[in-house]
Amino acid sequence: MVSSIRQTEIDELKAQKKIDRAKEVADYAEAEAQLAARKKASDDRIAKKMAIIEAGGVVPNPKPVVQPVKKQEVIEEKIEEKVEEKVEEPKKKVAKKKVTKKKAAKKK
Repeated sequence: MVSSIRQTEIDELKAQKKIDRAKEVADYAEAEAQLAARKKASDDRIAKKMAIIEAGGVVPNPKPVVQPVKKQEVIEEKIEEKVEEKVEEPKKKVAKKKVTKKKAAKKK
């Protein structure tokens, strides 16, 4: 059994999921409409170019849209060069492992 508080939480969650799903469907439909509009515009441009080519004309290249570049002010700052002395750390002495010889097994 589920308590009444838990049941209300479940009902609210289900309602929220329905709202979220409706929003997703609306967003998807809007994205599809935008995609279809872009495709239609592209197809129209291609159709115009094909009509010019079939008539024996030359299709002019479209001029690229150039956006003006904003000039940024150059700020010169003096940068002090830091000279770091390289100090070699003393090498740590590594202890050598003692190697023990294995004794041969006696045969009986």
